[in-house]
Amino acid sequence: MKNNDPVTITLTTLHPDGYALSADGKQAVLGALAGEVVVAEPWARKHKRHYFKTRSVVTASADRVEPPCAAASHCGGCSFQHFEPGAQILFKQQQLVNALAQFQPEMLLPPLMGPLLGYRSKARLGVKYVDKKARVLVGFREKLKPYVAEIATCKVLKPSVGEQLPALSQAIADLSEPRSVPQIEVAVGDTETALVIRHLSPLTAEDSARLQLLGEQAGFSIYLQPGNESTVHKIYPQDGRERLVYSLPAYHLSYEFHPLDFTQVNQVINRQMIQQAIALLDLQGEDQVLDAFCGIGNFSLPMARTAASVLGLELSPASVARAQENAALNGISNARFGVSDLFSETLEIPDFHSFNKVLLDPPRSGALAVCKKLATHKPKRVVYVACNPVTLARDAAILVAGGYRFEAAGVIDMFPHTTHVESIACFSR
Repeated sequence: MKNNDPVTITLTTLHPDGYALSADGKQAVLGALAGEVVVAEPWARKHKRHYFKTRSVVTASADRVEPPCAAASHCGGCSFQHFEPGAQILFKQQQLVNALAQFQPEMLLPPLMGPLLGYRSKARLGVKYVDKKARVLVGFREKLKPYVAEIATCKVLKPSVGEQLPALSQAIADLSEPRSVPQIEVAVGDTETALVIRHLSPLTAEDSARLQLLGEQAGFSIYLQPGNESTVHKIYPQDGRERLVYSLPAYHLSYEFHPLDFTQVNQVINRQMIQQAIALLDLQGEDQVLDAFCGIGNFSLPMARTAASVLGLELSPASVARAQENAALNGISNARFGVSDLFSETLEIPDFHSFNKVLLDPPRSGALAVCKKLATHKPKRVVYVACNPVTLARDAAILVAGGYRFEAAGVIDMFPHTTHVESIACFSR
């Protein structure tokens, strides 16, 4: 843009990445919806497209609502706070349907939905000392920009940390070198909130004392990370215990996890998702189950409550060790775990032909190598939990071509107000 004057833009479509587009696709507006006319100000330019931020709405969509957060227009933590929640989930469901256009499931499952605010238990927050403001900002990055958004509270984070951002900002500002802190990892368990503070320069004794005081006053467990992940250590409380806990009451399970372990960000939805996955697998007492991409045993242990045996495989040795610890913690002896590169083209799975049911929960890159194996072995049922509709569609095509029925698929609202599309799918033979 030649200047920063606001312009009036008519929007025709809503893009999956969270902005609305003009008819020619050259103008993208954050905070707008399809069918709206808005006054917008220039915001950024990327990939030959001009991005704008909504200043005011001339003609509103019927799906527009007032964002619950004052920072929704510029904070990159959310994209759709102005989008009515029911319409949000239908928009995500349509993305799943579109991705699966070549191989439609026989049944579309009702969406799994939960809390819209205060749900997020894992996050990486940016930290920045801003000279012009003479203060430290802590939060998510701005939309399409590297700057840390200025926010007083975060409505989607768990309140134990989302309402404590000013105290956290001040504690970092009080350090001897506040510019040396680039990020903070947040992890929230059932009863404890942990902060892992990354610092690029050594902390003084006074710095450590200041962060311990933050922990005491705000109720945080404080961890420091001076280098790579192996350097993470807890400084408050000084109890020698570097674990948080989340529970699955329906299965009488408690999980211990390190703040940097991968866990689902939305525990209410996680509990629903596990129950749905087990129902779709139709687990029986004689079943031999493979849990591929098992993490710390999130699905493995509840499945082991019913199945004869479960094998969990995962690339991360730390996750496998944690899964083994949690099996022992819960007195589960019919679940075993191993380290395996499930992405390898030469993938070999021990006793692969003994499994009659399989659960897949891969990262965004999907489960290509495992699905190629499944297409030849054909266990009785496969349930696939996906965080990327595109790779789910690719892998579903492999399973269908291998003779599977594509029974069902549906969306999971793991990340309300964001562009993330989580889903679950079921295949059988």
